[in-house]
Formats: sequence, C-alpha cells, structure tokens
Amino acid sequence: MAPWGLIGQAQVAVVSEETYNWSRPCEVHVVTLKAVDINVTVRGFVARVEASLTYHNATTNALELEFRMPVDEGAAVYKFEAVIDGRKISAKCMEKKKAEQIYKDAVQSGHTAVLAREDALTADVFHLALGNLPEGSQAELQLSMMMELKVKTDGAVSFTLPTVLNPRYCPLDISPSQHTESVAQTGNPETVIVSEAYTFGIKAKVRGGHIIARVTSHHDSLNVKLSDDSMSAEVTQDSGGFKPDHDWSMLIYYANPYKTHIIRESGERAGTGLMKDDLVMVNLHPEFPEESYSHRNEILFVVDRSGSMEGDCIQSACATLLLFLKSLPTGCYFNVISFGSTYSLLFPDGSQEYTEETLKKALELHGTIKADMGGTEILQPIKHVYSTPPKPGYARQIILLTDGQVFNVDQVKELVSCHAHETRVFAVGIGNGASTALVYGLARAGRGRAEMVYQQDKLQLKVMGLVRSMLQESAQDVKISFEVDPPGGIKLIPKNPPIIFGGQHLIMYVRVPTSTEVKNITVSGIVGCAEFKNCYNGSDIVTIHDEEKTLHRLAARAQINEWQIANEEDVAEDMITLSLATGVVCRWTALVGVDLDMKPVGHNPEAQVEPTVFDSFVDGATCERMTLSLRRKPLSLGVSFRSMADTVDEVDTGKEAESEKEHYPVDYGKNLMAVVSLQKFDGSWTLEDVVKVTSLPHSLLAGATTYKNETSWATSVVLAFLEMKYSAEKDEWGLLANKARMFIARCGDDVEVLMEAARKVLAEN
Repeated sequence: MAPWGLIGQAQVAVVSEETYNWSRPCEVHVVTLKAVDINVTVRGFVARVEASLTYHNATTNALELEFRMPVDEGAAVYKFEAVIDGRKISAKCMEKKKAEQIYKDAVQSGHTAVLAREDALTADVFHLALGNLPEGSQAELQLSMMMELKVKTDGAVSFTLPTVLNPRYCPLDISPSQHTESVAQTGNPETVIVSEAYTFGIKAKVRGGHIIARVTSHHDSLNVKLSDDSMSAEVTQDSGGFKPDHDWSMLIYYANPYKTHIIRESGERAGTGLMKDDLVMVNLHPEFPEESYSHRNEILFVVDRSGSMEGDCIQSACATLLLFLKSLPTGCYFNVISFGSTYSLLFPDGSQEYTEETLKKALELHGTIKADMGGTEILQPIKHVYSTPPKPGYARQIILLTDGQVFNVDQVKELVSCHAHETRVFAVGIGNGASTALVYGLARAGRGRAEMVYQQDKLQLKVMGLVRSMLQESAQDVKISFEVDPPGGIKLIPKNPPIIFGGQHLIMYVRVPTSTEVKNITVSGIVGCAEFKNCYNGSDIVTIHDEEKTLHRLAARAQINEWQIANEEDVAEDMITLSLATGVVCRWTALVGVDLDMKPVGHNPEAQVEPTVFDSFVDGATCERMTLSLRRKPLSLGVSFRSMADTVDEVDTGKEAESEKEHYPVDYGKNLMAVVSLQKFDGSWTLEDVVKVTSLPHSLLAGATTYKNETSWATSVVLAFLEMKYSAEKDEWGLLANKARMFIARCGDDVEVLMEAARKVLAEN
C-alpha cells in the first residue's frame, strides 16, 4: 500500500450539521494542489516550521474541503491562516466545541471559514477545514508550529518533517464517534485518477550560536551553504526537487552538541499565565556513575509482525533482534513477543533465563520471522505482559519495535502509564509515517526513551542506544534545584522532573519571574547505590527576545503531553486554560477563523455547499490512485492510495520473490551482522569463526602468540577485527564486545595483551 498523501491525505468533506461525521456525495470536483512551500528555522535545539499549501478551485461552485495532515506529536501548533484572493483569515484558539459551532454557523451563512483541530484519537494528525472556497478562487493555507530537536545517538541534531500519513489500523473496540472522525471508511468506491504534479519547496535556516560542522540528510540531496564563520547555514533541496513519498529529514552536526546550552526567553509583559513570565530552556547531558548498569533485568522484546511491516521494516527488525539477542548480558531473563492481529510468545510460560539453550530457541525463531500476522493489535500483547508481575529482584523492561500504524494510541498509553512504576517501556518507530504519538507517547508514559528510524540501516545503532539506557538502573529521588535571587517563584514545567538517562539529551523548561536572576542549576539523584550530581552555572544562560515565544509554546506543549498521560481529575480544564493562554492547540481546543468582510458565497439556507476532493501528492512521473466513496449531502468519505505502477503485479511479485530466493556464500569480512551471528552465548568466537571472518589460515592464527585459552585468543582477534573494519558502527557492537571481554577475562588471559597481539596479526596480514 502506498503512503497516504502529503502533508496529509487529501480529503474532501462536507461536515454534517449534527455530528461532523462523513457521508458520501454523488459527484466529485477536484481542487488542484498547486504548490507546497515549507520554511524551517532552526535555532540550537528548537525549530519553527511554516507550512504553506496553495490550492485552486477551478470549478463553478463554492466548495468545502477538509485536509488531513501529519505532524510530530511533540509539535506546538499555534497558528493557522488562510489567504484567499489576497484576503487573510487568521484563526484564533478557542474551546473545541465552541470553535466547531462558529465554523458550522459561518459555513451555513455563506461565509468562508477555516478550522484546525487535533485528531480525536491521536496527537500526530491534524484536521484542517476550509469552508466556502469561492469558485475560481485560489487559497493558501498556512500552518505554523514549533518543535524540540534532540541530540541523537550518533551526535546529530535531527529535524524531520512528516509528509507521509499511512493508513492506520483501528481496533473494533474504538467507539463509532471517534472512529468516523479519525478513519476514512470506503463503501462502494469510485476511482479518481490524479495526474497533475505540484511544486514542493523546502528552505531551512540554521542559527543559534553553535558552530556547525555539517548539515546532511539520510535520504535527500541537499544544497548547504555554510557561513564563513560556520555559525549559520542556508539549506535548500537540490535541483531534482523533493518527492514526498517519504518524510523529509535534515541532520545537523554541531561541533560540540553535548555542551550545556541554557536559553532564557523573555515573556510578554501584557500576557497572562505562562506567557507573562520568562521561560528558561535547559539542554544538558547528565552523567551517571559507571556502576549504574545492572544485569538483573527481565527484558521483553516486542516485535511488530503485522502486514505493514513487510519489506525493509521486517528485515531491519530481524537484524536488530539478532544483535539484541547476542548482546544480552548473562544473568538476565528475556522473552520475545510477536504480534499482529494476534500475538505469540517465544516462551509461553514466561521469561526464561538467558542461557545457551534459550538463546538457541530464540535464534530459531529469528530465522522464521516474517510480516505475516495481519493487523496491528498492539494493546493485547501489552496487556498480557502486565497480567503477570515482574520477576522478584529483576527490573522489567519492554522494548517495542513497530511501524506504529495504529489509532488506539490513548488506550495503549493509559495502560502503560498505569504500570510505569514496575515496568519501563522503550520504543522504536520504523519507517516513514510511523505514529510519533504512539512511539514517543508510550516511552513517556512508560518512563523510558524512544527513537524514530527513517533510514533502515540506522535501526541497529538506535536500538542499541536504547538497550544501553534500558540496562541503566532507574534514577530515583531526582531533584532539580535552582539558586535564584530573589528566592522563590521558580516553577518547573511540567511540574514532575523529567526522566533522566546517563549521557542522553535532557530538555527542561523553567518558568522564572522577570525580575529573578538564575545563578545555578543542580540536577541530582540516586542510581542504584550511587549518587549523581550535575551542576550548571547560571552565567552560561543566554537571554533572547522572540516575538513568536517559541520556548513558551514548547513548554506548554510539554505540559499538555504530560497531562495527557497523568490520568488526573479535571485535567481538561487546566489543559484548555493553558492552550488558550499560549495558542497551542490541544485535544480540547481548536483554531477557528471567519472571513466576515467578504460577501457571503451564494448564500441559500436550504442549499448544501458542494463537497470536493483535492489532489494527493504526485511526484510528476507517477500518478497516485485515490479511491473515494461519494454522494450528495452530509458525506462519509473513505480514501486509500495505491501507486498505479505498484498495482499491476502485486500478488505475483511476492510469490515469485519467495520462490526464486537464491542463497550465496556469506562474506563475513564485509557483513557485520554475519560476524555477530557467529558469536557464542558466552560472548566468544572460535578459531574456525576467525578463519571465516578474516580469511587467514588456521595455522597462522593458532601459532601467532601465546595464550592460556585458544577460544579467548580467537575472541580477541574478532574484537580487533571489529575495531579495524567497523569502528564507525561501534555503538552497534559495543555491548557484545563488552560481553566478549568478560569472557576473555574469565579464561585467565590478559585482555589488553591479547588485543594488542591480535591487532598486530591483522595489521601484518
């Protein structure tokens, strides 16, 4: 199934007077998407995004349209405007039901109106509505948002613009009122072929007081112009243009991304609530003691094997599972849970101790994994985990690997949040269009960490980074204190201290009275039996004045996200108050605007405005097929997309590929995962393994140096080989290398002496 449309799926809509649900019109009009323009401004670790979509109504009817757009779940959406034939409609943040009523009344009275609201089931999808677009008119929709940017495992500051919204699985127990708003259902579809391309322009500016080493992308070819002092950069798409069949990404490598960075943004003196005070954003990388790592863990690897994982995603999941199994420390317990429409456990009776026998069973499962388990029923396997208590004396950890194409996000987050005191959750979202609301939301609810992977060969790196965090003991009694003058008035946002992992990018927001000086910030706590304490000097704070109040709005979004998983009573009222004060949309508010200056469009109280659909994105060379169910008056619309080029041989291709698989000899010297696969349960490799990996003769290797144990010598050679051949991927094999070093030490050999001898053998041969 091809991805659903740009900046959302192209949808048509007339909203019903009673319920705002969909029904089917009898005829189709096409509103052409003429252009998409994205402007991104990055300052340090925040980004401001302005997305502009231009449409043209070439029909002789006034039309009402609805668009569905993916956003990052942590994005603070705060501004929505429409420019129609030179007139600007600016939306205002209001309580959601009130905004919907204003929009409906305006449309019924013939006025042009706009409405933007968060999806009822997930925070990473926005609905944008434009009512009464006059015949022959051109509309430019402008949506503005802010986003946090975090330093990733490889040191990059990653910015991703979601442009793909995949079809999402919706369980049967979702209520009809939620389901109709969130998921398009197709009855007896007619087919509309969209063949006209549009322009897609992306421009980015990087600023913010950091020396920029380079700017690149995993997928897209970029034009980057660095300033002479490397303090700023201008970024554009290359002349080939951007084809929106994947999420657009940009990786910014600062010269020192791990340096503490504290910014103070001035407030609005005439503002209310959060907007009135100053806001401090703290970016730091706290350090934990070495002894904070524990082997007493029960680790549950939960693998999405639904049909949507087919292809690169399931292949990457298999490679990651292998690396994970080989990296587990002795003494832990583990299990592998596969899920789709149903779920299955490697060990049905519960987690088993990590031994040579249990590893063998896990590797047998690994060799059979396919994306063959149907839909994405993620809730049931998670429920099963929580149906039994953790093993006494062991910390239970879940690591979830999924493409996240589900709509029951709140159900799963609520369940995870209820058990966060006994089980941490770590999540990896795979591929374009994965639900950031699910992946980041589960990690936040489960007091863990999350990573989104947009290039499959980076999956292992990010997962192993999560495994390192998972093996750290939880930080307890975390305290964040401030030395200020005058004392008092400081408020952490959200009020609960954030989850802390050693060496990982930590972002905090602090509300500070305008007259207060911050002298020092201290982060302290206990990990295992060791205390940690990190102090930061207030003199490092940089004060800025930003009319858009970027940091204030990001802090508001962080608080809203916290409230959405807190299960506190009366949280809706607090969420609405904060949303209205900052303009940041939440599930209880919406942005609405009405053009009262224009003469009503063909106003007839008894008439319905003609519904319409606009183009899905087209790359100029390939058409997308859009399947619609349509009829007049209140409409229920289903939309799905499939590339016409992919439709012809869809079934035969899969069978042919399965039947014609060829097996070639493995080149261990050029395949990291092949080297990993040879490692034994105890962390060792044999001399026979070394011959396969290095192609050196057995006789040369056996007599190259003196040792107490032949296997420990062989293991040293493989470790030296990994250092030499795969140094750039060390984060991927670092844990299994630690395991190998412990094996060598147990054999009574000196690890460093053997390693030095191994390096010499490889260098000379």
